[in-house]
This record gives sequence, structure tokens and C-alpha cells, in this order.
Amino acid sequence: MGRIQVMSSDLANRIAAGEVIERPASVVKELAENALDAGAKRIFVAVERAGTRLIRVRDDGCGMSDEDAMLSLAPHGTSKLKSISDLDNIRTLGFRGEALPSIASVSRFSLTTREPGAATGIRITRGDDGSVSSRPEGGPAGTTVEVRDLFFNTPARKKFLKSPATEEHHIEEMLLALALGHPETGFELKVDNRTAFALAADSTTEMRIRELFGRNYAANMLKLDHRENNMRITGFVASPGFTRPSRREQRVFINARAVESPAVFRGIREGFGTLAPEAGRFPPAVIYIEMDPGELDVNVHPAKREVRFRSEFSVTRAVAAAVGNALRGSGENRAEDEPGDLSRLPLSGKVPLSNIIDAAMVHYHPVSGEPDIFPAPQAPAEPEFPGGEETFPAPAVPEKAAETPPVLNLTDRDRAQAPYAPRAAVPETPVFGGDWPETVLGVYDSTYILCPGRDGLILVDQHAAHERILFEKIVAEAEKGGAAVQKLLLPRTLELPRSQADYLLRNRELFSGLGFDIESAGGGTVLINSIPAKFTGCRPPEEIIPDMLDELIECSELRRGTADLAAAARAACKAAVKAHDPRSREELEKMLADLRACRQGTLCPHGRPTMITLSKRELERRFGRK
Repeated sequence: MGRIQVMSSDLANRIAAGEVIERPASVVKELAENALDAGAKRIFVAVERAGTRLIRVRDDGCGMSDEDAMLSLAPHGTSKLKSISDLDNIRTLGFRGEALPSIASVSRFSLTTREPGAATGIRITRGDDGSVSSRPEGGPAGTTVEVRDLFFNTPARKKFLKSPATEEHHIEEMLLALALGHPETGFELKVDNRTAFALAADSTTEMRIRELFGRNYAANMLKLDHRENNMRITGFVASPGFTRPSRREQRVFINARAVESPAVFRGIREGFGTLAPEAGRFPPAVIYIEMDPGELDVNVHPAKREVRFRSEFSVTRAVAAAVGNALRGSGENRAEDEPGDLSRLPLSGKVPLSNIIDAAMVHYHPVSGEPDIFPAPQAPAEPEFPGGEETFPAPAVPEKAAETPPVLNLTDRDRAQAPYAPRAAVPETPVFGGDWPETVLGVYDSTYILCPGRDGLILVDQHAAHERILFEKIVAEAEKGGAAVQKLLLPRTLELPRSQADYLLRNRELFSGLGFDIESAGGGTVLINSIPAKFTGCRPPEEIIPDMLDELIECSELRRGTADLAAAARAACKAAVKAHDPRSREELEKMLADLRACRQGTLCPHGRPTMITLSKRELERRFGRK
């Protein structure tokens, strides 16, 4: 018997599902895109148990005839492409004909559809054995798809799903992207019979941004409108100083399709020029590019998230020009202008000086007499850094300090008494007992503290150092029974995207354990009544919390009612002073003293060094003295 066999259609569909259907959000995306291609003006989505129990998508589009409905479950059944030449002129969101068969092969699937004007519709059901049955069915014009027990026959795929909160967030983000790309269509999402959002049809991009992200977000956005090389670029980009810790909020739409495009991301960065934010910060953007479909290839990946351009350079240059023009004309092109409100101007004190002056500065404070010489820690092998940039060796790290941090794993009794107490306390005396830099010679670029050392010049990263200090203070307080709280005289109002606000409120216990008292004010608005006492004098909570949420959403280990040291590390990171934040000499000296008292002061909570040593020998070599 030959070794090569032809796979059954059911097996082929399950393999295809592995590429197309990565998680419940993928199902929602494919079904909602089909609804948009069908001309729907309203799309209703309901999910239960983060989509694993039920996903229902209902639309008021053109529906299907009985014959077309039966063919829709056939492999590569599609009404979008009829010839090879159509691949060069794709104007629909779906075109591969893989989505419905793939979804049906890993779920208990049913489809009900009726064309406008037809007396009856049809209901199609796929059995566990792959058989397809149909019967006449009434109902409104349009199509309703029900996907139950997703991945019931592929338990390995189901096992690798993230927490329900994370999967629900991915569903909301997926629909949010479709809603931004199609403001003319109404969207409603229900999660476990709770309305997550309901967006009216016939909206505008400006109105949809305000609905989804809040008025403060819209007030910090600048309008784009630029034509170049048969491309039109519209949308919004954030004013200088309004940034996020990841590129997740840079949303790109090519011919109304949400995509991830490095060429566009480069264009945004180049458009900011000397106003570009510091490394690790990104300006939010909602960018729409209309171009000839023949100038790009959307058939790169089954999930259709990637595109290739015939000329990436032209796209990058056009986006950079659009962003640059918006920044030069800021104050005139805002998503939401209110005359007389000076706080909405792009350079109203919100922009760090370092983002405007493209030069580094050294502040030198002379000391009387010869400074004391402090020995620098011994340097081990050079660690790995993202991007492969050349760096100086990091200080030595004792083996004991490099152990994996303990996880806060609590019983109900423990949670009642001390909800966030870790199993292992931070020692009162530091593990590392060497000499530490204490004298501040100066500050380079309002970021690096320059200190004398026995073997050379020590540079301390003020952000990484403050991260470590806050991290250990949070852990120490958690071990004693909870973080100290600073009540605010007046509650702070924070507007968030609805998906983030919902995620925050569902994990309120985690933030409460860190010292935040948060309550809902309706919609995407929350009130901040108190903050951790250790965060007093740090960044404002309106900046800390959104940054924390961005990282916590990516934390697959997060569950309601639990907390771990990683969450505390993220909290410390987001509250810490940033690079280019000016600090007084007294503040810097206190930071060095606090760092010395830490259990592991040579590394930040994420493993980056807090200090490096530029040896005397290296200095002499650079100056040609030896």
C-alpha cells in the first residue's frame, strides 16, 4: 500500500482551522467580516464563557438563497472570487472561502439565513460526524450564525486558550477594530448577557473615537488628511506627549481592512521626527489608507492581518508626510476642538522638553575636595538586550538574588486576612553587600545619574532604579497585609476605552490589593478614590493605570482574585519616574540610598540592569592614553 494518502475533507478543514481560527476572537472576526461583505447595517454579537460555550453573530445583510447556504460550508465556497484576475483587485474583507468550513469543523455549528423578499429561509446544521442537514426556517432577513462548544473536538487547542477575561478582551478588541473601520455600521456586543457596547449606525469616525475611547482621548488627537501617489491618508494621530507603552493603539486600516503594517508604523515614527517619544513609548493613531487594490497583496496569511505593498517606501513616505503635516498644523485639526481651551493645544506644557530639544545635556555639580571613591560592582558576561545594541556589562548579580520570584498563591482564609500577602518576604537586609555609588557627580540627558566608582564611572538609570525601589516596597507591604493607601481629596476621573474599563473593573480586586480604590462612573469612565501611598509624588494615576492595563491584558496568568509579583512589578514600572524627568540632587541621592537598601538593586523587576560601569581602563583606551 502506498504511503501517500489524500486527506479527508474533515481533516483538511481542521488543519485549516488551525491557521484561521486561533481563538474565539477569530470566529467573531470572520463572521462579522462576512456580515460586512453582505452589506449589513447592524451587527449583533453575543458570547458566553468567553466564546467557548456560544458565539452568535446576527446581521441584517443580503442573506443567502437555499442553494448558496448549502454551498457556503463546502471547502473554498465563496462568492468573492470568480477568476484568478480577481486576486489582483480584492475589495472585500473575506475572499478565501475557508472561514465557515473551518469554524464548522471545530464546533457545533448552525446557520439561519433568509433573503429579503423570500417567503422563508433555511437553517443548516452540521453534526459531530460532519454530516450537514437543512430545514426551512422563518426569521428576519439576513443571516444568523451560532457556534457552540468551540474546540470541543480539538481539546489541545482549547487547552492553550488564555483566561476568560483575556479572551473576552480579544473579542472586544476585534469588534472595536471592525467598528472603527466601518463607522457607518452599527455594532452591539453582549458578553454573558451583559452589554459591553452598543454603537449606532451611520456614525462618523470622530464620533466613534469619542464613543470608544472617551473625550479626553479624542481631545488629544490631531486630524490627518493627505493625498500622495494615488493614496489618500485620513484619520487621527496623537499630539506630542500623549503616548502609550505599546504599539497596540496604533490602528491601521487599508481600504477599510484592519492590518498590521511595519511600513505604516515607520511612517508614524518618521513623521514625528524630533518630537518622537522616548524609546518604549508610542503615540496612538487611527489611520485610514485608501489605495488601488492592485498596489498591495492581502493574500499573505489566512488570518489576513498582514499585507504587502508594491512600494513600501512610498507608503512610509506618504504616512510620514501626513503625520508631519498634522503636527505642524496642530491646534487646527483636532478630533474635538473647543475654542478657548488652552489645555487642548499640542504644546500646552504636556510635552517633555527632551522631546523638543534634540540634544543631550549634562548637569555637573562640583564637589569640594577629592570625592570619595566607591568601588563599582564586578562586571560579568554581557547580558542580552533587545535590538542587539552595544552595551556595557551589567553589575554582578548573586545567584541567590536571581531566583524566580515567589507567586502570591492564596487560600480563602489568607485572602480574608491579607488579600495580597506573598509566601516569601523581602529580607530587611540586602543580599548584595558590596559598596554602592552614593555621590552624584551629575546627570546626563535627565536620565542617567553619573557617580564615581573605584574602577571607573558608574551610570545609574533613574527609571530602572526607581522601578526596583517601588517593586520591593510594594512586595514588602503586601507581605505585611496590604499596601498603604493615600486617599485623594477629590476623586480623579479617568476615561478609558470601554473594553479596558470593563477589564479594569472585573479585576478591581487586584488593583485594590496594590492600593488603588476604583469605582465605575458609567460607560468607560472610572473614578480613582485612592492610590498607593508609595506612588505619591510619582506619575499621575491617569497615566499609570492605562499603562498597567496594557501590560496586564497581555498577562496570561492573570485570574480574578489572585495577584503575583509580576503584577506588582508592572505597577512599579508604570509608576516609576521616566527617562528625561528632571530630578533634584537631593531626590537622586535619596534614590541611590533606597536602591542600596533593596534586596536586588542591580536589576529592575524586568531583568534590565539599573547601573553599568564605564571602567577607567576603557576611558584611557578611548582617549589613547594606554
